[in-house]
Amino acid sequence: MSSRYKLSIIIPVYNAEKHLEACLNSVLDSRSTEYEIILVDDGSTDGSPAICDSYADRYEHISVKHTENGGAASARNTAIGTANGDYVTFVDSDDRVKPGYADRIIEALDAGDDIIVFSFMVEYVQNSYTRTQNMPALSSVGAADALRAIEKAGGFGMPCNKVYSTGMIKAEPATEFPFGMEPGEDLIFNCRCFAKARTVSLIDEPFYYWIRRGEDTLANRFRPDLIEKSRVFIEARCELYRALGIDGSDFALLAKGNLDYVFTCVPNMYRKGHVFPRRERIAYYKEILRSDDVRSWVSASGDNGTLMRQFIRLYKTGSAGLMDAFYSSASWFRRTMDGAWRRTRKRMSK
Repeated sequence: MSSRYKLSIIIPVYNAEKHLEACLNSVLDSRSTEYEIILVDDGSTDGSPAICDSYADRYEHISVKHTENGGAASARNTAIGTANGDYVTFVDSDDRVKPGYADRIIEALDAGDDIIVFSFMVEYVQNSYTRTQNMPALSSVGAADALRAIEKAGGFGMPCNKVYSTGMIKAEPATEFPFGMEPGEDLIFNCRCFAKARTVSLIDEPFYYWIRRGEDTLANRFRPDLIEKSRVFIEARCELYRALGIDGSDFALLAKGNLDYVFTCVPNMYRKGHVFPRRERIAYYKEILRSDDVRSWVSASGDNGTLMRQFIRLYKTGSAGLMDAFYSSASWFRRTMDGAWRRTRKRMSK
């Protein structure tokens, strides 16, 4: 039996009243009537619930579910369970999409792929800077070939530039966003989906604006258990590569992604108000300096951005004390000279 809609657009909402209407208006800027929007109000305490209800009252193809706060993973899973579309995709409530977003996605569904991936734009509001994360154009390729291409382009872990077959997600074992794994629940979900996918298409057109409004984002939030979680994220990536039979010739792609998770733990140890004790920082540096896996990833990771090249240079000194001294100084610079830090970070990230 066919679904009521071709596409379900899932939008988790938590205290998003400042940006929610702009997000919804951008999604609604499409001609098609073959999509639905599922809003999941995740226990918001601001004006978001009223905005959700207002849009649901005005538009027949918008529904809203009010739940207790459980996080983005819980909200997305709730919506997947009730989705009426042949495919699902995700939009964050503080982002926006290009005009005709739903139309363009629905056009691409006719190929019948399990996953569709498209380019996206990253907009840094504070720096008035936008960059495009371009995907190559690939039609109905195997999951391994698609993964290679996405890993080279960047953005594999992100769910908001991907469209997933509802049947594939719900096929046993059903795929869900795991609870309590922030900030890597998206990565784990994608690893599980790509392990199940038969064919994947990539579209070299950006439909999505990922809005970065400053340093105080989920991606930059202090996480006391990030080191332990990063081990899980790395193993999920390794397991996917093994499942897809991606061999040593593509080890550089696996190495570069895994090394990103190793490095992510470093700034987390120096967050303002949450600086790890020095002995714990030194212990982490000694752990990665002793690791044969990390050594192999450093050797194979190939071209890297400025921040990662700096990390690798410090790693190659073999000195945990020197690594800690450098990042302690960088952390002090960030806290005391915020404007200069942002300008430096912008230059180094290019």
